[in-house]
Amino acid sequence: MSVPAFIDITEEDQASELRAYIKAKGAEISEENSEGGLHVDLAQIIEACDVCLKDDDKEVESVMNSIVSLLLILETEKQETLIESLCEKLVKSREGERPSLRMQLLSNLFHGMDETAPVRYTVYCSLIKVATTCNAIAFIPTDLDQGSVQEQDLVEEG
Repeated sequence: MSVPAFIDITEEDQASELRAYIKAKGAEISEENSEGGLHVDLAQIIEACDVCLKDDDKEVESVMNSIVSLLLILETEKQETLIESLCEKLVKSREGERPSLRMQLLSNLFHGMDETAPVRYTVYCSLIKVATTCNAIAFIPTDLDQGSVQEQDLVEEG
């Protein structure tokens, strides 16, 4: 399964757009794509994406889902380090703040990944870490065939 992104530009142009957006928010990142390919671009984007985590929820979700959609098209062996880095950012990002948004982003990543990818375990553990910070552990599916964490479920609880 993958997270659909309805954007009519190439992956390289999408990475360039993300770079420009993050730079405009104040991050120290070049607007030019790297010569190393998409996985190098994503590493730099993930490293600098902290600045956009201060925006409103819809804007953050849009940017992060764009990053996730690019991550999911990479070869599995190039995903692991990048996914671990993104998970770490989402777990530690303004800890205690906006847990439902962070859980939704991690859930999108988790459910978009190949079910056999070993790094999927890391994403699931990150989801649990965020859920424990806001007493939402009951919303984490233990049957991994279940659907994703639903934001309305979290709103009803908290």
